[in-house]
Formats: sequence, structure tokens, C-alpha cells
Amino acid sequence: MAYGRKSLIQIQSSEIHYQLPKVLVGIAYYQKLCAEAKFLYMLINDRLKLSIQTAKDTGKFVDEHGDVYVIYPNEELIRDTGYKKDKIIKLKKDLIKYHLLDEERQGLRQPNRLYPKNVVSDPVLLDTPFEEAPNPWEFSEVGNSDFKNSEIPNSRSRENRIQEVGNTEPSKNKIIKNYISNSNSSRKSETISDEIPPSPQPNFTLTRSQSEKYIPPKYYSLLQTIADRYNGKFCQIDLFTGETQNYHLTHKQKMMIGQYLDNDWVTSQEVLDMIDRVPVDCESPLAYLLKMLENLKTERQAEVRRVAHLNAQRFYEGGQT
Repeated sequence: MAYGRKSLIQIQSSEIHYQLPKVLVGIAYYQKLCAEAKFLYMLINDRLKLSIQTAKDTGKFVDEHGDVYVIYPNEELIRDTGYKKDKIIKLKKDLIKYHLLDEERQGLRQPNRLYPKNVVSDPVLLDTPFEEAPNPWEFSEVGNSDFKNSEIPNSRSRENRIQEVGNTEPSKNKIIKNYISNSNSSRKSETISDEIPPSPQPNFTLTRSQSEKYIPPKYYSLLQTIADRYNGKFCQIDLFTGETQNYHLTHKQKMMIGQYLDNDWVTSQEVLDMIDRVPVDCESPLAYLLKMLENLKTERQAEVRRVAHLNAQRFYEGGQT
């Protein structure tokens, strides 16, 4: 082996690398974003892994909305990149402009919270230069793209998002209109079951963005087990009256349940137990089940916030800064 070249053993066992999303290279949407900004995003996004692990173990680095953030002071960024402070500030502004980063102040002598955001994954936007494209999170809300995060951090209400989309430039509105048309035409053959009419039992509102998010294939077998339990309970014939219950989970409805599994708010066994607790004569068992899932999610979000608050309180009471 020639001196200094990489061997297979070195590559497989000893080297640890930062990872840059491929979509940031050679794609129209991010083409004018400078390489230094992409490098900075890579560093901040890599530190998010540490925040996520710490959040799972201790509840730290999670805000009141349940979002995970990064602490990466400018002094550390200067040290790790070799850039000057003015350049770090400029690059962060570029990342914010391209919807790759949010930055929030914490107060006097406390480092800002950094929220590295998902890269754009929608093919319509990726083929569009940034200057001509709408905000990807507005686009997600209107066009039902499969984005993990669909809220605009500085404008969380639905009313504000819709108003801002309505004020986009004509070229941006054309992109949104074309994408909605294509998305709707590809879904015409897939309808939601008649099982979710207004019901006097649970008051649960289903939105299109809730029902159409991407769920990783690793959950499909679990979701099929859940569907089998559900269908076995609510697709029956009453031997005395001859009436039938034809409730069954469609693919789209399984994906709605899969969101709770994917976000670790509930386990598959807990979903199965919930199905067992839904009354057999329930007029809308799916809405009943989703309401229980949402209640459990709310409880666990509150617990995450409570633990984070207690940890923060202990941290500051210990005299640390």
C-alpha cells in the first residue's frame, strides 16, 4: 500500500466523517448557497445528534414546543471553522434565508439556540432556483408535500401561513398551483373511509397534512398488525340483527397512526391496547382511536417539558452558567 493512501480497513473501522446532505450539492434550489454556508450547516446539523441523544436521556435541549435545539456558540464555530466572527454571522443569516436554520436568543450571557432544519426534499422545489421558489414550509402546508416540519418558526399560526402564501409572487403561486394539481390527480383513486363523519363521541379534527406525511417502511409490518387487530374487531356481522360493520383501515389511515409510532409518542403495543378499549358499537372507532393517541401524545409532550424544566432548574441552582 502506498504511503498515506486509505486502506479498506481504515475506511471501515477508524474514520469518522461529517455528513453533508447530497441535495445541497449540484441542485438548482441550493445552487447559489455558498460552500462555506453549507459547511457551517453540516457542523451545526451534526451536533444535533448529540442534542437528540441528550434529550432522550435527560430531557435537555428540548424547548416548550418539543423541538430539539443545538448550543453552538460563535466562539466554538470560529474555532472549528477558522472563520472570523463577522463571517460566521453572515453565513448563519444565509442559512436562515434558505430556511435551513432558525436562531433564537436566550437572554443575557446565554448562547443562542440553533435549530438546524430539514433540507428540501420535494422534486418540484429542488428543480426550481431559490429566487423563484416559495418558502418550502408554506409549500408543504398548501401542497401537502411530505415534510417532517410544516410550521414556519416565526409565524406558527395557520392563518398567518395562508396569508403569507397568498401574497407570494405570481411565479411562486404558479409552482404551488401546478404541484397541488399534480398531487391531487395522483390521489384521486384513494379515498378516505366513510368512517370519519362528525361524531357525538370524540371531537377529533383530521387535517390533510396529518394524514399524508411520509412514514418509513420499517413501520409497515407493525401497522399491518394494528390494522389486522382493528379490522378483526370492527368488521363483523351481528348474528342477531344481521347488520354488518365494514370499518377497516385504509393505507392512508394506517399512515396517520404511523405518525405517532415514527415520532416515538406511542408503541405498537399501546396502539393495540387502545383498539381493545374502543367500544365495539362505537359509531366512529377510528376517530375514537386517534383521539386516544392524541391525548397520549399531549401527555408525553407535557412530561418532556416538565423534565426539561426540572433539569434546567437543577442546572442553574447548581451555580453553573
